[in-house]
Amino acid sequence: MIGLLLKDLFNLKNYIKQIGLAVILFGLLAVYLKNTNYLIGMMAMMSGMMVITSMSYDEYAKWDKFVLTMPILKKDIVLSKFILLLVTVAFGTAVSVSMAFIMSVLMNLKTNAILLPSGIVALVALLFFCILIPILFKYGVEKARIIMFAIFIIPVLAAKGAVKLMGMLHIPKPDTQQLKMMGYAFPFIVLAVLFLSYHISVLIYNKKEL
Repeated sequence: MIGLLLKDLFNLKNYIKQIGLAVILFGLLAVYLKNTNYLIGMMAMMSGMMVITSMSYDEYAKWDKFVLTMPILKKDIVLSKFILLLVTVAFGTAVSVSMAFIMSVLMNLKTNAILLPSGIVALVALLFFCILIPILFKYGVEKARIIMFAIFIIPVLAAKGAVKLMGMLHIPKPDTQQLKMMGYAFPFIVLAVLFLSYHISVLIYNKKEL
């Protein structure tokens, strides 16, 4: 398992350098706008994208055919991708939050509103990639590009449509207490999706002809 993770991290070293450059650019943007939310959001999503990049490299190099000649279980290969996702999103969020705190102090901005938004963004990123990973195992990175775009854009359009529909039907928006309850439930929803996504991915990968 550790070997699989190290392989992915070594392969991603060039992409990690690109993330470092993006951190600098979004850091400058955050300073200019005096708002660190862009930095936190982009770092979480770009960190999660490392899983897609890793699977793309594997697909290009036909890694699956090689690795299965070794005494490695298919479920461990799948699990390594989910661990990579958790590690990269957690690391990216930690780095962006640290930078956000430092920049907020230097710019005399409020720091008490950083942790909650960053936690929500990290959970949203995990949810997005957990939905996406089984699709990548099923169709491959190249074939799944349109589906990836749909997974990203459809929930945004649906949310906007739901808000507009609620206004037209005069349905009251959730109050503070309801929003808090939804916030408390969200981590458990993401955890459930993560668990389900892993098992679906294992089923797909077990049946996949390599």
